[in-house]
Order: sequence, then structure tokens, then C-alpha cells
Amino acid sequence: MNSRIVILCLFLPHVMPVTKLIKIYGKVESGPIPIPIDSETDCEDSCYMDSDCLLVNLDPNGQCSLYSFSATTTELKVMRSWKDTGSLVYFKVSLLECPASFNDVGLIFTSGTGENYNWKKTEYRFSFARCRDGWKGFYRSSGVSVCMMVVSIPGYVNKTLAQEKCESLNSTLIGLETEEEAEWMFGEMKRLKAGGRYWLAGERITNSGIYGCTSTDFNVNWDDDGMTTGNDIMKHPTIADLSCLDKKPYGWITFVKMQFDEI
Repeated sequence: MNSRIVILCLFLPHVMPVTKLIKIYGKVESGPIPIPIDSETDCEDSCYMDSDCLLVNLDPNGQCSLYSFSATTTELKVMRSWKDTGSLVYFKVSLLECPASFNDVGLIFTSGTGENYNWKKTEYRFSFARCRDGWKGFYRSSGVSVCMMVVSIPGYVNKTLAQEKCESLNSTLIGLETEEEAEWMFGEMKRLKAGGRYWLAGERITNSGIYGCTSTDFNVNWDDDGMTTGNDIMKHPTIADLSCLDKKPYGWITFVKMQFDEI
């Protein structure tokens, strides 16, 4: 006898987020160069219809400026103000439901590729650093904004495999430039319990035969990442060891990567 199994499935409706413009009195303190909009063009609609637009600033003179996600290579900062200033900002956000008040709004921008990015809020200020959840943002003296993540993988991994892993995460292997980055990297090493070996971008170009990097008399060529400059931090006695790990063919290897979007 043939038997038949019938499976009863319950359909649960999926609530899709809705794109809204949230208006407050405020102004942009600093950020990338905005796109000016002609006064005869509807300011809010221009941003709403543009998937790359994340913020509108309307000044007291009626000048409309759009801030785009793809141009946000420096931190975008907004300050809250009062009605008598006449200056308005519109945040483009994705909402699942209508909040009771502005304080209940989660300021989340959804990019054209469907990835979510959070605004950081304090009592009177907002900042947008363009780093996805799980990535750490850093600002460099050259004006470049980078988002980094550390991933720990067991076993032997050479630099080629490290770069391939980064590329699989839509990222690129990146170098080390500031002490703040180094401190964060060591903290991630402890959190992941991954030992002390990192793959970075760059290539040692002096004293390349030194094993263990006990000397600080070397420089690093960062040409392979295109975003890192300078060698001062790599000559720090407690950090210099990080540039010489191509000599170690075993154990836990940790990757340092940059979130890599077309900017």
C-alpha cells in the first residue's frame, strides 16, 4: 500500500519595512560635499526617489542639499536645533511600524543593495559612519574613512588566501595606520582568543630578512591596499611584529579587512 504524508504549513505574513522621511529641526555640522537641488525641484521627493540619498538639509533660505550614501567617505554629523532657526533635516529611514515619537525611531538607512546602516544618536546630535553592523569605523589623517573587521580562521593561511577571504566578504585586505586601530586590533585578538598573528596588507621593503621583527628599522609599502599611508605606527616596538608573519606557516591566523564598497 502506498502511503502519502501531508504536511500542513502555516503561512506567516512577512512585514516589509517601509521607506520614510523623518523631519526634524536641525542642520548638518560636517560631512561630505552635498548635492545642491534647484529651488523649483521638490526637495523631499528628490531624496525619496533616489535610492542613494540618505539625508536632506533644507536651510532657512530654502536651499536644499542632498547627502548621498556613496559619497559618505567622511563622517556625516547632524545637530538638532529649534524651530526658530528655520533649518530642517530629513532622515531617510526604513520602518516596520509607525513609532510613537521621534525618540522611538530607529534611524536605519537601507542601501540600494539591501544592507542596513545605523545612525548613532545622542541627545542633540546624530552621526553616520557608513559601517555595517560588526564593522568598526576609523578616520585617517588623509581624510579616508575605513570600516574594519577581524575574522579568525584556524590552520595555515598565506597572504593570497587571506586576500581571497576578504574578497569573499566584499572587502579587501588592509594595512595598519594609527595607534587607535592597533589597540582595537589587539582587543579583537583577545576577544576571539585567536593568538597574536595577523595578516595585513603591505610588504616589508627594508630588513626583509629579519625574522620575528625585533628591529623597528623597516618600512612597509602599502601600495596593495591603496588606503594606508605612513610607517610610524608600524615601527612601534609592541606593534612591529605584526608585519612579519609571512614567515609563520602554522597556527591561528587573523585577518584584518576593510569593508569595501564602491565609493
